[in-house]
Amino acid sequence: MKTRTTLALAAVLLGLGAAGCSTSGGTTPPGAPPRPFGGVTHYDEQQRAALHDAEEVLVTGCMRERGFDYRPQGLVTGDHRVDANPYGLLGADQAAADGFGVISTVLHLKQAADPNQEHDADQAWKAALLGTDAHRVTVDLPGQQQFYYNGDSCLTRARDTLYGPDYFRLFNTFQVLSGDVVAGVQADGRYAAAEGRWRDCMSSAHQSATHLADPVAVIDQRVKQEGGDPAKTHDLIGGELSLARTSARCQDQAGFAATVERIQADVEKTVLGADQPLLDQLRGLRQQALARASHPAPTPTATR
Repeated sequence: MKTRTTLALAAVLLGLGAAGCSTSGGTTPPGAPPRPFGGVTHYDEQQRAALHDAEEVLVTGCMRERGFDYRPQGLVTGDHRVDANPYGLLGADQAAADGFGVISTVLHLKQAADPNQEHDADQAWKAALLGTDAHRVTVDLPGQQQFYYNGDSCLTRARDTLYGPDYFRLFNTFQVLSGDVVAGVQADGRYAAAEGRWRDCMSSAHQSATHLADPVAVIDQRVKQEGGDPAKTHDLIGGELSLARTSARCQDQAGFAATVERIQADVEKTVLGADQPLLDQLRGLRQQALARASHPAPTPTATR
């Protein structure tokens, strides 16, 4: 339901899908483009699905304990851009298979049906699921940002059980810090030099681009020009794949990923400061949550 999604976004400042590489170890797969802090806030498609399903089981159990029926919600599918690298780095395999993920997302993104729509007007049911303003907790984050959650909600209870009570404070903290790392890397002269080498390569391939994000913007614009016509959008796939392959080849020729990784190691040290224990704690909670999600509790039987 819409209110369920709204609270989820409030409780998770930036969602389960950004950020990412660190010299102190992390979760980024070998050979994958670097992400700040080892991709500690990034989960792949399979992990997102497992965590979502485990959380829904816990929400269902909590609601039934409180005397309410709740049907687990499905997860949005077909969003191929959620795994995009925060720097815009693109490997050859990804480029060849799915380009930038723009058109495949437009064609295949599917919102899950709301199985609890009948409860939209039931204030008691909503209060049990989402909690109440009287129990709202606001958490300060770096950069004068905040997120909030309602401590009496079944959603909060489920997340605390799955991830641990400190997880989302740490998760959101490192989402913010990861953004600082990305900004620091992109402001470095070595990054600008790598982007210049990439730009020269793109020009040699008769592709006009100034920044790494420009080819993605080109495809976005072409899709918008088609006005949502699926057939016309489908016809753009070849152009996206060709442009993505060229960008990936030029990134490789420019040594872009290796350059970013070197700069990132320097920037992370400054951004992280004395917070290494917090990063280690987040990594531990992440692994615990994934382990719990791989062995979910059985769906409880209805109480009424």
